[in-house]
Amino acid sequence: MGRASMRALVVGADRVRPICAELEQTSPLGVTCTECWSGRQPGDARRPLPADTRVVVVLCDRVNHNLLFSVRRQAEGRGVPVVYCRHSLVDVRAKIARLVVADAERRERTGEVRRRA
Repeated sequence: MGRASMRALVVGADRVRPICAELEQTSPLGVTCTECWSGRQPGDARRPLPADTRVVVVLCDRVNHNLLFSVRRQAEGRGVPVVYCRHSLVDVRAKIARLVVADAERRERTGEVRRRA
């Protein structure tokens, strides 16, 4: 399947290299690159989501409220799933796995995936 570049946005922390690597290795998501917003810059709450964002991961224990509300509002407006988790690779893995399963179930219900006979 020839998908274009899909981006994951990680919001709310500085050191997220393992989390970014995990998102890029979870192939069912189709994420080829990640972008990180620490939330420390004054204008981060006013930044628009990148157009090719496929999933937003919010690290709840590290994000400020203005940034959280801005990102959530933009993601909901575009139909982009938002995953809320702690700054923990184990928690991110669990939440992403749930997201992948929920997405597969949604596709099956709506008929996007054809069943093999």
